[in-house]
Amino acid sequence: MSVETAMTKDVVTVRSTEKVKDAWLSLMRRGITGAPVVDDTGALVGVLSMTDINRAIVERVDKVKALREATMQFPDKVAEEKEEMREMAVVMRAITECTVAAILPKDQKVFSLGPFDSLERGIKIMAEHAVNRLPVVKDGRVIGIVTRQDIILLVAGKSRMG
Repeated sequence: MSVETAMTKDVVTVRSTEKVKDAWLSLMRRGITGAPVVDDTGALVGVLSMTDINRAIVERVDKVKALREATMQFPDKVAEEKEEMREMAVVMRAITECTVAAILPKDQKVFSLGPFDSLERGIKIMAEHAVNRLPVVKDGRVIGIVTRQDIILLVAGKSRMG
């Protein structure tokens, strides 16, 4: 079976220059956990997942916490917890205001498929590289996406192709 018959054709993409906040809201409103990232020309440059956003937040929180613990003393637990909440708000704002490109893992290898590749090839890539979604690219443009969920639904006979 070809990827073209299994892919979701109405693919959501996010721009690399888009704010994380806007990309996050777009994903949440559509009930999806990730999307291909394209540059201003529409070329695939990465894949953003909710895990990437969460990782960026946790990494920043950990850095801020380490700095606070090394430089500040608090009179009591309540004061310390209040400072932690303030820091969390600052971190959330900083991450959500930066661009999608800024939080994509620098070492992220971008895997994709062509529409005439076999679904088996897609499954193999997903298994070998622990990815949950593969953009489908034709003539340098994202034309669809195949996710683990698409494959599960297809195997169960409940394809949501579209």
